[in-house]
Amino acid sequence: MIDLAYLNDITDGDVATKRQLIELFFVQADEIKQRFIVAELSDDVDEIGRTAHIAKSTTRVMGLNDIADKMELLQRLSEKKETPDEYPALIKYYLDNIPIAIEELKVEIAKLP
Repeated sequence: MIDLAYLNDITDGDVATKRQLIELFFVQADEIKQRFIVAELSDDVDEIGRTAHIAKSTTRVMGLNDIADKMELLQRLSEKKETPDEYPALIKYYLDNIPIAIEELKVEIAKLP
């Protein structure tokens, strides 16, 4: 699921920076999860779009391109207020796949010197 090529590139292979960014991602992923839950429950389309933007950026850095692509779609749809019936499935995709990605990233962190 993950492709750390971009992360390796932006950290120039620096292990400490890579570890720090992955650990920051864990925190951000939890915050994004909470924001999606609240935004969806309150039917706040603008907040869904803002959260999707953040989710897109953070997942892209970790090489979670499938998730990032879905979040980019959610961001575009919510900004245009188009096809709101698709929002729940896209949010669910994030919520279902982030725990899997986190487990993969934990394995990657454990491999770091």
